[in-house]
Amino acid sequence: MDVAVTRIELPSPVRAAASDGTSVWCASTGGVRAYTTSGMPLDAGDEGGELPELRSLAAVPGTVAGTAGMPGALAGTVVVPRTFAAAPPVDSLPQGSLAGTSADRVYWLDQRGLPVASARFEGRVLAGGGEIWAVGAGQARRLIEPGHLGEPVALSGLDLCAIEGERLWWTSKRDTLLRGGPKEVDLGSLERGGMVVCAGSLWISVAGGLLRVSAWSGEPRRFVGAPAGPVPFLVCANGVLAGGGRDLFALAPAAGVAARVIRLGLKTPLALMIAAGKHVWAFPADHPQALIVPM
Repeated sequence: MDVAVTRIELPSPVRAAASDGTSVWCASTGGVRAYTTSGMPLDAGDEGGELPELRSLAAVPGTVAGTAGMPGALAGTVVVPRTFAAAPPVDSLPQGSLAGTSADRVYWLDQRGLPVASARFEGRVLAGGGEIWAVGAGQARRLIEPGHLGEPVALSGLDLCAIEGERLWWTSKRDTLLRGGPKEVDLGSLERGGMVVCAGSLWISVAGGLLRVSAWSGEPRRFVGAPAGPVPFLVCANGVLAGGGRDLFALAPAAGVAARVIRLGLKTPLALMIAAGKHVWAFPADHPQALIVPM
């Protein structure tokens, strides 16, 4: 069955985007603009303000993804209130937080995309499991209360990184090992694309498909074939894994069915791709536009 892709025109090319599952924020030279996940513009504050041009955005909702079933088993992802999930760190971010980075600072932002506080850091922000981390060259620090960063975590030769609450899964450019779980896992491949935690597993795009590691035990699982790979983007949209580079593919791990291909009809590859609730937002490289794909 064909998927109805919604295309919306944007005022300028998007450099960074993030979603908390309810709203989507897009950062460009004109500031930060907010939308619903279906593409309707939301009222914005004073765009730009004193905020420099952002290079990355990350957001966490007031709910976190949890898995049902036995530990280590492939399970569907459900959304549960953070108060019913595993106890968050005592210095955890407030619910519904938004953050961004410029060239040398990380910013805590309000729901309009305006700065609340900042701290010096060179890198990008990544979110997952209800937490946001600032990730740079060789180290990462968890965002805590506005203006404060947690203790640095060394990530030598960092290549890919995926966030799962207080846990960081990461690979190095120097070898084929996956780190961050109970033990190191040899992936056996240096050619890697996107990496994300989804439906109880860590997924890594490689040639011919997807490597999968249990997010509970850290044990490798069976290889999953995919229509393309390695692709630069992997995201998790409400328990559906989606990947893309020019077109998209999507699969629901809990259903155990083969990946379906979603043709976008683009002439150039994607510049950016994020999950937004039950949608995926894809941003073409050659046009200020967002393609909104229901999952």
